[in-house]
Amino acid sequence: MLPRNLSFFFFLLVATPVLAQSQELPPLRVGDDTFQRRLLANGLHAAAIQQESETATIFLAVGVGNRNETAATTGLAHLTEHAMFAGTPTTGTDVHEKTVVAWGGEANAYTRDDFTMYYDHEFPPEKLAQVLAMDADRLRNLSFEESAVLHERHRLELEEAHSYHSADGRAEELEAAVFPLHPYGLGLRTKEGHTRAPGLSVDIIRSFYNKHYHPNRVAVVVVGPMAPEQALDAIEQAFAPLERGPEADVISLEPIPNRPRQVVLRSTLPRDRKLKVWLTPVYGQAPRPALEVLTSLLQRAKLSTGEVLTVAIGGRVDRDMLQVGWSGGEATDHEVENLLQSFRDGSVFDEESMLLELEEVKQLLVDGYNKQPLRARPYFAKAATFAGYESLGLGEAYADWGKEVSQVDAADVVEAAHEWLAPQHCVTVVFRGTGEKVPPLPDDVEGLQEAAAQAAETGNYERAIEAYTMMLAKNPNRMNTVIDYAERGQLYLEMSDFDHAIADFEAALKVVDYPAVRDMLEDAYARKARALRGDFSD
Repeated sequence: MLPRNLSFFFFLLVATPVLAQSQELPPLRVGDDTFQRRLLANGLHAAAIQQESETATIFLAVGVGNRNETAATTGLAHLTEHAMFAGTPTTGTDVHEKTVVAWGGEANAYTRDDFTMYYDHEFPPEKLAQVLAMDADRLRNLSFEESAVLHERHRLELEEAHSYHSADGRAEELEAAVFPLHPYGLGLRTKEGHTRAPGLSVDIIRSFYNKHYHPNRVAVVVVGPMAPEQALDAIEQAFAPLERGPEADVISLEPIPNRPRQVVLRSTLPRDRKLKVWLTPVYGQAPRPALEVLTSLLQRAKLSTGEVLTVAIGGRVDRDMLQVGWSGGEATDHEVENLLQSFRDGSVFDEESMLLELEEVKQLLVDGYNKQPLRARPYFAKAATFAGYESLGLGEAYADWGKEVSQVDAADVVEAAHEWLAPQHCVTVVFRGTGEKVPPLPDDVEGLQEAAAQAAETGNYERAIEAYTMMLAKNPNRMNTVIDYAERGQLYLEMSDFDHAIADFEAALKVVDYPAVRDMLEDAYARKARALRGDFSD
């Protein structure tokens, strides 16, 4: 049963006539799922999709994240996320979360660089209107009662300290080196793992909230057994009374370097870690799909020196990083450069096997995109991802991504590498190693995590695997069990030990069926099949 004051608030919303006109938007198909959409007069993007189930889920994405912070307010987006649970004059402190949990559901949130996601997961469908009313209430009606907000600030401080590892610090140093102007580079935390958030006042949080938390910065997606038209009407009934707010600030893009640049950083790694980094186009711009295909191809490359090559591309909406990393001496440096040049000049595709591999990685990328579960775990749900992009006006770009990847050919990959991975656009970052002898593995979990991270970053995969094996022997909780199996499986995969990789991914999936781990498993099966075909090709 709803608290009396909340029931009254819901009555007011239902009784309020929707005066302004909304606009039906073309539906968007993502894989096998089609989202029906509506644009409210106040700028809110509403979407719904029917799924036969006994529960409903709401994803509410606000198009504001870490990139909207300054050097003096890092962590403010995450802190505002916490404050959203501090209550309104209508919905008291913790009432929102406790109400959804009492109905058998889950209410939580997470902050990303580009958006903040709030979700009400697996609650009874007949409660949809009430939950939407609570979401609309806190979007513009937070109380900012000091003790409740400061309690949330303390929770965030503990969360930051608990989740921070030195590998996170190196990743943040890398971003600071590559993004000297864009806010993506502002995330450097203290050695204790803290942003500026634990010292920010209630007034600063309120100001951030009042600037960014408005319906025209929001996308709401409903998934459940109700008809999409019914769900869209419920969203409109709850949110249409809210007034449109100011438009989002324009964030200047990081300029593409026009000459090579090198940054050397001190580290606790036992030997040097080298990274070549290039900026990508913004999300939805060509040739970003081709660069993602190129990344997948580079991830499979093996170096004759025996060193490990790590390759990654970011998924943020502004220009992000495509990074190629390794450890080793001049021979490895030259081999990495020759590999990159073979993509720039197209000679890598002289062998027919690379054309076959191109088709294989494209299929894996598209399959992972199409098969993403609609609302499994909110962090990996297709509906949540769609809501995040839709809140930023990029829902159509997300819907087109699979088709664009499937259309990439060898010429597209070569053109993208030639233009975007040119030497003059490269930022080389070197984490200078200590040169000290690697000590025996410690026995505590925190020490093992650090040892595994350092070993993996510097290519000592055997040591990293041993560290994860020791961590798994300590019977970690479910979340860490999945993480440890997945990380160890990825190391096995990079070493082409396909059977051990498959066993680890399957062990992780038995604990929790995470879509990201399922994608790793499919990649392991595909690589094993290709290796077997190669063995018998003669």
